[in-house]
Amino acid sequence: MEIILPVVAAILIAAFVAYLQRSQPRVRCPQCQSQQVRQLEQQLEKIQQDSTMGYAVKLDVKLIMKTTYRCQTCGHAWTVTAPET
Repeated sequence: MEIILPVVAAILIAAFVAYLQRSQPRVRCPQCQSQQVRQLEQQLEKIQQDSTMGYAVKLDVKLIMKTTYRCQTCGHAWTVTAPET
């Protein structure tokens, strides 16, 4: 019984880490299609506010982020500007 708890805890931690890695979006190099890509920087480009008036007031704020990547295989660097998900 004493060994079961640490084994179960290790299995749950491994499953959680695998889930987190799977849920992260995969970025590929547009030049060589390699997945060995490093995120260099991410900065806020602008904030968009969408407000809807009606029965209830809805304030929706969307962050537009500018992210720079570099491929570690071929050295290609590029920038993506997109809403944060």
